[in-house]
Amino acid sequence: MLPKLNETIRRHLSDNIISYAIILFFFILGISLGALTVNNIDIDTKSSIKAYIDGFISISRTDSINSAEILRQSIKLNLLTAAALFIFGLTYAGILLVPAISAFRGFCLGFTVAFLTDSLGKGGFLLALVSILPQNLIYLPVLLIICVCSISLSIAVLRNKLNRKHNELSSFVWSYTLSVLFLFTVMIGGSIIEAYLTPFLVKLVAPYLM
Repeated sequence: MLPKLNETIRRHLSDNIISYAIILFFFILGISLGALTVNNIDIDTKSSIKAYIDGFISISRTDSINSAEILRQSIKLNLLTAAALFIFGLTYAGILLVPAISAFRGFCLGFTVAFLTDSLGKGGFLLALVSILPQNLIYLPVLLIICVCSISLSIAVLRNKLNRKHNELSSFVWSYTLSVLFLFTVMIGGSIIEAYLTPFLVKLVAPYLM
């Protein structure tokens, strides 16, 4: 069982190495742009975001965090992201749109970490570590794989259109669908971490942040 799984993973990486390189490039580009953007926003915007962060830290010190609502919102957001990537993968437009989503997720991550560090110093880095890292240990690899599957299918769809062959994609699409469904269920594990573990960790470090 394990040797077969290892062989499947090895073949997947080998067959999609270019797609992984593309997605990683745009994701890292997004992180870089997000981090650089922090230096270019005006003082009023920074003050507004800082006030929001301070409010979040204050709330995290209490027992008023609604983990069930966080879980619901997280699953909803991840479902929308996975669904968008799934749909884009079924069209050759995904060749452009999937890397854009990867870059956007990188931008959000880079901006958040950079802003927290810029606003709160070492405390901000600690807050980023406990509030962003745990769930993203699941989210990021899963999203990377979905993006790669989507862009690979988009390329196959384009090739089929150019070659006027319409019957060779059925098995690929079926495998793609099952893969995305499985990966989304894995993302639910990240949502559970985000809803229940992350608030607990933030509450532990909150006294050291302000």
